[in-house]
Amino acid sequence: MKIAIIGLGLIGGSIARALAVRDPGQWEVTGWSRGGSAGQALSEGVIQVAAGAPESAVMNADLVVLAAAPAVNVELVGRLGAVVAGARATLTDVTSVQRPMAAAAAAVPGLRFVGGHPMAGRERRGYEAAAADLFVDRPWLVLPGASAGPEDVARVEALATACGARPRRLDPATHDRLVAAISHLPLIASAALAEAVTTSPDWPAAAELAAGGWRDATRLARGDADLGAGIASLNRDEILAWLGRLEAAIAAWKEEIRAGDAEALRTRFERIRAALEAPAP
Repeated sequence: MKIAIIGLGLIGGSIARALAVRDPGQWEVTGWSRGGSAGQALSEGVIQVAAGAPESAVMNADLVVLAAAPAVNVELVGRLGAVVAGARATLTDVTSVQRPMAAAAAAVPGLRFVGGHPMAGRERRGYEAAAADLFVDRPWLVLPGASAGPEDVARVEALATACGARPRRLDPATHDRLVAAISHLPLIASAALAEAVTTSPDWPAAAELAAGGWRDATRLARGDADLGAGIASLNRDEILAWLGRLEAAIAAWKEEIRAGDAEALRTRFERIRAALEAPAP
């Protein structure tokens, strides 16, 4: 299959690496990216063609993957959508907020759009952080648009499977609500925690004592600022709803801590641990 990847950062680069390592010879990959990522990927044999512009990258592709930042991906639908539709190619993406993508795609007549969101990542950014095993055994959410046919969905699911992921279909509204809970809320909470502590006069002394717990809790806050800002702005309403639940939970914790009842606190910790360890339904 001929595939064009627009953006060879962490996710786009990992897709290219996965196809080259896990399914060699089955994908003819054209890549475009700002900077030198496409040239580096070409020199490593990860892609077969390094395009000079997004428009030339998508020519003759069967499947086009938008792998830039969320807001940029939305813009790229408008920029490239008519070209992709005219070529009868399938357009997909890796965007962590899907309703704006679905709306932008629906505005392009005949665009065969199938939203895609691999549930994998890391705090490091760029092609240098890309890994062929990033998606192995992870969910890859597939969101067929109104103009997409079975062949289009099959292409995106074949991509996910070739990368070692597990395709799962969702609709955009459900996607954005659920991902806000398990991805976007943790990102904001991690950033808020880091901000609260690092802006304190005690931070220089506390930083010398910080160990694994601090590192784990603030890992997401160390990520790509452009990605975080795009997520927070594009999925604002869902994030605000989950932040309301978090604020209520923190208020309840404050009351129990203020009461000083160690047994009640232990019960609360146990209840939360049990919920996290329960098998998925």
